[in-house]
Amino acid sequence: MRRWIWLGIVVMLVAAFAAACGGGGQQGGGQPSGTPEGSAVAVSEKEWTIQFASSTMKPGKVKLLIKNEGTIEHNFVIEGTSVDLEAIPPGSTKEVTVDLKPGTYNVLCTIAGHSEAGMKTTITVAQ
Repeated sequence: MRRWIWLGIVVMLVAAFAAACGGGGQQGGGQPSGTPEGSAVAVSEKEWTIQFASSTMKPGKVKLLIKNEGTIEHNFVIEGTSVDLEAIPPGSTKEVTVDLKPGTYNVLCTIAGHSEAGMKTTITVAQ
């Protein structure tokens, strides 16, 4: 009986955590969640992931704060834009502002082997 109680507690905690993390997709009214124009978005890089605080953004100028939380050097590229940050040392943060048009963008670390190991993601820019 105790096992079932603990299992129920674990399931409820996992469900609560998943709900708190959200999907970053659609919110009430069918409008995409995202960042208001001109706001800052935190981006975390580490072996072997790139994570945005919000992967859906509104068109316009967006300030990105890219922090290398890993133990080795990374870089940061958004294909289809002018964003191509070289060498972000471990523990360092770089800032870049980009004017995003509606669409989907590939984001990756172009250091040899890094994107192949998983350091890539996409962001969506929508009204």
